[in-house]
Amino acid sequence: MDEVAIIDELRDIIVKRLKFDPARLAGLAPGTALPKGIEGSLGLDSLDFIELSIALEERFGVMVEEGEDVAAHFATLGSLARFVSLRARGA
Repeated sequence: MDEVAIIDELRDIIVKRLKFDPARLAGLAPGTALPKGIEGSLGLDSLDFIELSIALEERFGVMVEEGEDVAAHFATLGSLARFVSLRARGA
């Protein structure tokens, strides 16, 4: 699965699983920051990231190990898509 398709899947997860308004994702680009506290970010908090990690495992088979430092991978929509792409291929 290429990164564009993964981004589409991630948008779907964010809307359905994290209950975000689809209109809020209209301007979401690969460079959009995910964590709250960054201007222009999607505003995800720690609970959102936990839920997102669970959804990645269910949808893509990508597991995030407890204690694994994945902050850089979860920084933007594009970095998360690359993370999923690499992990899904390596599985």
